[in-house]
Amino acid sequence: MDPNAALHDALAEFFAAFSANFLQGPREIPPFTARLVGTSIEVTLQVGEGEPTVIRQRGSALYLLAGRLWAVARASEGHGQRCLLPTLTPYPLNFPTEWKNWQNLQNAALPAVGRIALALDDDAHDEAVLLVRHVLDVDSGYWLELERAVPNELRKEVLAKLSELKQRTNSTSSLSGHLKVLASHTGSSDPRERLFVAKHYRYTTKHLSSDNHLTFLKIIQPALEAWLKEEDGAIFETAVGIAEMLGYKLFERGAYAEAEPLLSAALDAGIAGAELLRARWECRLYRGDERAAAEDWRAAEPIDDPAQGLSFGFFHRGDRQDRKAMGLGRVARSLGKLASGEDPCRDRPKTKKPKAISATERSSLLARARVFADEAVALIDERARGDEARARAGQGVTDRGFESRIFAARALVREASGDAAGALDDYRRARTLGTAAGLSWQGDLHGEDIRRLEGAGKVNGGAIPESFDPVWFLASERNDDERSRAAAAWCAQPWRVVPDARQRGTSIPIAFALVKAIVDHSAALWKLGEADGVKLPDRLEFVQRARPLLDRFADRRDADRLESVLDDAHEIAFDVLPRNETAERVPFFTFLRALGDAETIDEERVLSALGDDAWSRLRRQLEAKLDKLDPLRDVFDATVRAGAPMAAVAAALAAYRELFRNDWGSFATPRPPWEKLAKPLEQADGAKLAPALIECIRREQSVPDHYGLTRLPAKSLWPLFYAWHPSTEAFLLEVLKGKLDNGKSLSATQRKTRHECLSWFADEKKLAKLGAALAKRGR
Repeated sequence: MDPNAALHDALAEFFAAFSANFLQGPREIPPFTARLVGTSIEVTLQVGEGEPTVIRQRGSALYLLAGRLWAVARASEGHGQRCLLPTLTPYPLNFPTEWKNWQNLQNAALPAVGRIALALDDDAHDEAVLLVRHVLDVDSGYWLELERAVPNELRKEVLAKLSELKQRTNSTSSLSGHLKVLASHTGSSDPRERLFVAKHYRYTTKHLSSDNHLTFLKIIQPALEAWLKEEDGAIFETAVGIAEMLGYKLFERGAYAEAEPLLSAALDAGIAGAELLRARWECRLYRGDERAAAEDWRAAEPIDDPAQGLSFGFFHRGDRQDRKAMGLGRVARSLGKLASGEDPCRDRPKTKKPKAISATERSSLLARARVFADEAVALIDERARGDEARARAGQGVTDRGFESRIFAARALVREASGDAAGALDDYRRARTLGTAAGLSWQGDLHGEDIRRLEGAGKVNGGAIPESFDPVWFLASERNDDERSRAAAAWCAQPWRVVPDARQRGTSIPIAFALVKAIVDHSAALWKLGEADGVKLPDRLEFVQRARPLLDRFADRRDADRLESVLDDAHEIAFDVLPRNETAERVPFFTFLRALGDAETIDEERVLSALGDDAWSRLRRQLEAKLDKLDPLRDVFDATVRAGAPMAAVAAALAAYRELFRNDWGSFATPRPPWEKLAKPLEQADGAKLAPALIECIRREQSVPDHYGLTRLPAKSLWPLFYAWHPSTEAFLLEVLKGKLDNGKSLSATQRKTRHECLSWFADEKKLAKLGAALAKRGR
């Protein structure tokens, strides 16, 4: 049998599968011939009456070969792409819409890939192995049922694990760890090793989320640049997938300068992704190359045209007009930040002083930002008004919350330009649109800026905040007298006492927690009311009238903490869940109508409208969670009541704030930065302070977390080392006996950590009893 005939048939099957999954359905394959040229496949196809087109690609780069073939075949359709390849990774953007298509392509195409590999095997054995390993994704996980499609002649080499590399990747679970342990193999002479490393680099890129993206790029960049220079083959295709994915992730982090070269690398390699083009459009707008940006925008349009384009890339929350407005608003916001000396990239190291910027440059940046912001608002203003009208009519406009960000972007630019009144108007509009969209997870994104511009925000000079505020207390400008007066005022507040009658409920911000939950979930609640046949007040007007109450408490710690333990307070107080019977929801809607009919929505009106049953349910929930309400406040109260000087109170507050904030549970002894915070505790009277802190530890261990009661972490003991008193040794002996572990046994690692921590105490404090007990345990 003619080997080229077998190759032709296998390629035709692959091209058909590619089209079915990546090009919006099967299409007729143009006439073509195929032959092998060394490690490459050469395809000659005839389209129209002109000269034949010859495409040559290495055998392991089948995706690029298929993309180039279909670009030639469909050139007459006007898409203008030299390669119709929508992606080279299952996760090109931050929403994984391509994964299913990729899996379907792999399922459908792998038998054909096996036959193509057999055709390669005679003259290009290594390329054949590389091809199947690449498509099957042997080095970064694959579907076991696909093994059946691997030709028997190649099975052993295709499925062989690179044991040394596999072992090294298993030695670490961190993203950067995967990169570092494989770094020495990125330039290996064995293409299988290089492919293995590239696949694992792609895997770590896929999971890059909260890590610093710029640090990640710095580690991966040398290898990525080297692989991209290969310009052909499986390793190059994998590298293009990394560039595609990482470029988009960096773009979303605001790292425009770093994102653009990666986006360009993916696009230049043949990725025809509308969203990649639009991401580069934004990058180019940001740096001022508006002509090149316009070219990207025009090039993206035919790609996501259902009649012309690929399967992926259409803006997932609107259309091109919305997408353009979103991009313009994002660029305007970034330029506004830059004009204020702030880098728009979230991962860029922050400096204590804003970047120095000349008046001329600042004026130029703001002028460009204003043009983009005004154009963005003009594009969506009419739609936004329609969305508001639909929300007032009780119709859903869910998932259009991006409009609020566009107005917020113009607000930022206006404020930077000195137009405070215009900025306030835009922030208010953004807030209204956020409410109209009904996205409960967004909350009140713009309230802080509104309160700041209205003069009602956190800035209060030297005045003592209404409730416990550790940021104010720890500020360097506070003196001992101010701190003493604040401590006296806050400790007089009965924050751990739940009122027994709702008429006295104003002593804690329960009304705030309840109304905020209703506002956040208003879209769903009003929809439920409509289904129940209940006539409710205008939703947007109700929310607007509730804002004064919410704004009053929004910046207070006690309100924030109370809301966290009374999560979804409306569901706690009332049986308002959709799964319940209509009759069970009647009390809630009666309460809601009473608030809507009230002249003002304030604490007194909220609590008077609340029925006794609803109040009792809220009260019981709060009583059950009092110990979770504010552990840092418990530490503050304990140290103040122990008679510690204000310097020691501040030291305890600073130390415990970091202790609660950081996950140091696996460490036996303190980290150096924390030691510096805790050292001032040595100046306090340990006889009074140590028992108070011990009581805090006992209370903390009595409060279950998500998994129930916990073992005592070593970090809970660290403050006692500095607030030391000899009587503390008895407590440490209790800890050694496991009396603070809630009846749970320790693992070997936990026992080791506990032993090291207590040994640190015994050695440094010369504790004979504890040392002897530890020695006995050691035997």
